[in-house]
Amino acid sequence: MINLDRLRIFQAVAETRSFTRAAEVVHLTQPGISKHIRQMEEYYGTLLFDRLGKKVALTHAGEILAEATQEIMASVTAAEQRIEELKGLRGGRLVIGASFALGIYLLPGVLAAFRKRYPAVEVTVDISLSAKIMAKILANKLDLGLVNQDTHDPRLHARQFMTDDLFVIIPRHHRWAKKKRIRPQELLGETFIVAARGAGVRAVIEERLKEKGIVLTNVVDFGNVEGVKRAVEAGLGVSIQPQSVVQRELSAGSLTGVLLAGLDAKLGRFYICRKDKNLSNAAKAFLALLQTPGTETGVTAQ
Repeated sequence: MINLDRLRIFQAVAETRSFTRAAEVVHLTQPGISKHIRQMEEYYGTLLFDRLGKKVALTHAGEILAEATQEIMASVTAAEQRIEELKGLRGGRLVIGASFALGIYLLPGVLAAFRKRYPAVEVTVDISLSAKIMAKILANKLDLGLVNQDTHDPRLHARQFMTDDLFVIIPRHHRWAKKKRIRPQELLGETFIVAARGAGVRAVIEERLKEKGIVLTNVVDFGNVEGVKRAVEAGLGVSIQPQSVVQRELSAGSLTGVLLAGLDAKLGRFYICRKDKNLSNAAKAFLALLQTPGTETGVTAQ
């Protein structure tokens, strides 16, 4: 059988043109070197070296194998170097999926801090609906996913890494603008603006309203959170959104936020990964940063 150890022995003999000097290079005895070369020649069915007294010279077959061995060893050395770089995060790759809200409003700040610490790690981001992110995690197309809801899939590991406050957002001249709180039942008289079906925040809000016996029927789907905010600003209706998503508009005064009374207004943010997948050092470093207080998330870390 030919393995890397035998190729290293062969390479040492080919480079030194001596069994004795090759033995010194690979720390074997000269008879041991001779035995390995003889077994390789038996394997290939031809001589690899001409024995010229105390020296040896490559045969034509030996030259072919020497060229191939050089390429193999160069590839192995390069792979070993890249593996060492992975260990020290001086290379590698990280593929992250995130819901629209997390991908647009949270991830840029965290990734900026990550890239500052580990500039050699190649990062790819996939922003999509939470349901699609979960499916891609299961298909092993993503290392990590950041979503707005827990998952009960036994194949996935999910952990909450922060919380966000939910607000009813309204146009600044809305009749509720001076209210501190509204009851969920009051939403029934309003046009309610939502993101696309499958969005994690929408699913959480609909579930919590349903628990209170409220099913909104006057609903307009605006595709994504940016569309939702612009629709509310234009006076088309109202919505419920996380603070991190609307903080800029609330600060600028283009939207007004009103608290909800009698409804759980805390939204958990979760990272997910496959239970049977070993996380890379890059993924572990990203998660450590994600859960570090002071990272640019704009919300409460857990």
